[in-house]
Amino acid sequence: MDREGAETYLRLLAEAAMRGSLMPAAEPGPPGTSRMMVVAHALTTVGALDPLVAEEILDDFRLAVSVRLLRSDPVQSPGQPVTAAQWISQGRAVPHRRPPAPRPPQDEPPEDDAVQSRPDRFVPVGLTVPFRAGVVSGELCLMSFAQTSSGARFIAAWEVSTPELESRLGRQHPGLIPFDLFTVTDDRGGRYQLDHTPGGDLEWPNEISLRPPPAEGIRWLDVAPPYRQPVRVDLRPPGGYGGAGSPPVRGVTGGSSPGGDAVQVSDIKLSPGEHLLVMLAERLLSWTPGFPHGGRPAGPPIGPWRAMAAGFGDIIAALEAADVLSPLSPVPARLATLCASLDLNGHGIAVPPTHDLPEPWLSLLAHYQRRKPDPAQMRDGYAALAASLPELDGIRLTLLGLQHTRGSSALHVLAQGQTPEPRPGPLDIDLSFPLSLWLRDSGGRWHAGRPDRCHRAGLESAIRLRLMPPLTRPADRVEVLAGGRSAEVRARLPLHWRYPS
Repeated sequence: MDREGAETYLRLLAEAAMRGSLMPAAEPGPPGTSRMMVVAHALTTVGALDPLVAEEILDDFRLAVSVRLLRSDPVQSPGQPVTAAQWISQGRAVPHRRPPAPRPPQDEPPEDDAVQSRPDRFVPVGLTVPFRAGVVSGELCLMSFAQTSSGARFIAAWEVSTPELESRLGRQHPGLIPFDLFTVTDDRGGRYQLDHTPGGDLEWPNEISLRPPPAEGIRWLDVAPPYRQPVRVDLRPPGGYGGAGSPPVRGVTGGSSPGGDAVQVSDIKLSPGEHLLVMLAERLLSWTPGFPHGGRPAGPPIGPWRAMAAGFGDIIAALEAADVLSPLSPVPARLATLCASLDLNGHGIAVPPTHDLPEPWLSLLAHYQRRKPDPAQMRDGYAALAASLPELDGIRLTLLGLQHTRGSSALHVLAQGQTPEPRPGPLDIDLSFPLSLWLRDSGGRWHAGRPDRCHRAGLESAIRLRLMPPLTRPADRVEVLAGGRSAEVRARLPLHWRYPS
């Protein structure tokens, strides 16, 4: 990695932007700022440039452009100095140095050593608990149970019916579930409380915390809604406490999923630059709007994505200058192919497009460009999962449920391990989940998993991945493809769908 080359490239880019800073700007702020920020974010993301150095270069660039624009401002009389008050009154901001954004606070894991030393427990549940309390009635659908050092919780979905509130709050609003009226007991007579996940917001209703966490030897829980018989949840996971059997050997087929199917791990060894470009490409694929029957986009791509695509050529050149991307890498050509397929012009990628695209990318492009309408939406339902995948780049993923509601599909996962610190920026990539995750249904169609909601606690992140496109039929078997920088994992899992009444 050439950090000096990365810094030099960004400074040379600033000088080139300065030479054109008096041209009419098509972007807010000083001309060239967006281009500079995109490249700086790419270099800091791959670790080739210190964020403080990048901020210093950007601040110097803004200041230099601001001074030049002040001197050339036709509103100001020649030779008359411009004060900060006049600068602000003209609708401009005085350049200033901003400290790096602090990392958002995280929930602290429990300090009890006994709790910390317990093995993780992941159990597929797949049970529906009907309930009624006053005018509120519905069904609580328990997809899976997860117990780690940060606590115990159910991954759940629910259907709620209430004439007064349904139209305003929706059927899946956590405030409608009378958790305080539920009773939970174990096989030893211990009692527990159910509650919405502490620290979670009302837009993240899929986690139900269980307090206190059950002891290691607890075999089952009886979950009883108000005025109804309890539903028994077996806490003995198939395949041991991990719920997914023994980890396979890298590069060969081995191990097994809860359904007994093989898990395969393969080395891929992406460079930091290639990994970043893959994340950008898959983010672009999962955010692209659908195509109508004519094979063309329904509208222009989202504004920030069009602006970001315009910086792809600069990003690739910067990554090569930082020696984190080989000039012989096939990834830039694949990115050029995506831009051409999605009508994103002006991307600046020097290499020609290629026909060598990964199968999941081709599947998603075929979906966007298909001329036939999608089949009728599948019925709302859920499938229980509790499958732990082998570790990828220091992160262990556990699949905890698949849900389809109102035409939208989501895969619930738990990511454990040290993830990179989030660095908000114009590239709009989620470093808290630096992995690719794809799902192929029994019909052969691939679906991209796009991070939608995340609840973080210590070194764990409960993440809801929105599937793009949504499922159109209840697949009885899926293939999951998870990829990082060093390896990718393929696992075939059976599904058993359940539907609210």
